[in-house]
Amino acid sequence: MMPGHLSKSVDKAECKVCGKPIAGNTPSYYITGFGTVCMPCSSKHVKCDGCGSDVRLMTITVLRGRKLCLLCYKNERERGEKRIVKEVIASNLDVLIEEILANMPEGFKFVGVRLKPSSKNTWQVEYEREDIFEMRCS
Repeated sequence: MMPGHLSKSVDKAECKVCGKPIAGNTPSYYITGFGTVCMPCSSKHVKCDGCGSDVRLMTITVLRGRKLCLLCYKNERERGEKRIVKEVIASNLDVLIEEILANMPEGFKFVGVRLKPSSKNTWQVEYEREDIFEMRCS
């Protein structure tokens, strides 16, 4: 679960789905971008606006008005990021280059690679969004 979805007790809150007041010691979920939801309502199934899958309300995140499952949320956030740094474990440069080219995120350009400090085989691979890379390099 994401940190914003942890069960917590809230004083003077009301469920955003059913409208029932939530007492201070009653467990509830805070859904990022949506609000506080009581335990029974958090188990209801909703459709993800990104992929259409059927997921529980407690596992969605509302981003820019869209209800997204965790996978779609991760992809949406990745699209919004300008740069991504991923760690790759490789014993030599040939394996590293193959790994970089095979697992390049969609819409990103490979920018650089460096050996992680205090490591002999963990590399930090940096990617930049294509539109920003082309604007900066043209």
